[in-house]
Amino acid sequence: MSPLNTLSSRQNRFAKIAILLLLTIVAFPTLTFAQSFTIPQDVAFRIRLDDTLTSVDSQVGDPFSATVVDQGPYRNARVYGHISSIDPSGRITGHTEMVLQFDRVIMPDGRTARIHAEIIQLYHAPSGETVGVENAILSGGKGRSSAVSTGIGAGAGALFGALFGGGKGAGIGSIVGGAAGLGTTAFRGSAKITLPSGLEMMIQIT
Repeated sequence: MSPLNTLSSRQNRFAKIAILLLLTIVAFPTLTFAQSFTIPQDVAFRIRLDDTLTSVDSQVGDPFSATVVDQGPYRNARVYGHISSIDPSGRITGHTEMVLQFDRVIMPDGRTARIHAEIIQLYHAPSGETVGVENAILSGGKGRSSAVSTGIGAGAGALFGALFGGGKGAGIGSIVGGAAGLGTTAFRGSAKITLPSGLEMMIQIT
């Protein structure tokens, strides 16, 4: 190949590279803009969990994902989030509580939206889990109730007081017994939450 042909070939190659780089630079802002979008508030869609979450095996901060199964513009989009809290104590409601936080939606074409969403409904939860206040998932059953008594109680105190001190003793025994009875504590053992892979729920953008 002659030097002239070699130079022409190199020029053509450089020209093609320059055109490719130019097209990339021009298209990049458009591509960047297309990757981000916003989902309007109050939009609701049904999702299917990709992961199994439990109040025993999962930890606060664990990530999860789900797939939108609704027919419509968000079908097959992926929803990502994490477990924001797990409360197995059941001290207030008697139920174990788990809160899921939804972080983002990624569409099949790659567009991404940051979201905040609440669970509206759980479908066919295997252990009867329900949605409570403040977006908390509640275990289907309450934990087993137990009681620990640290005193004899007001009635028993009055009886012993009457036996050993007459009427005045009954009054004193009642006060002492009542104070002792304050040591009685009710508590509940935890009930497990299980959200298996494949469980469906309805969420709403807030």
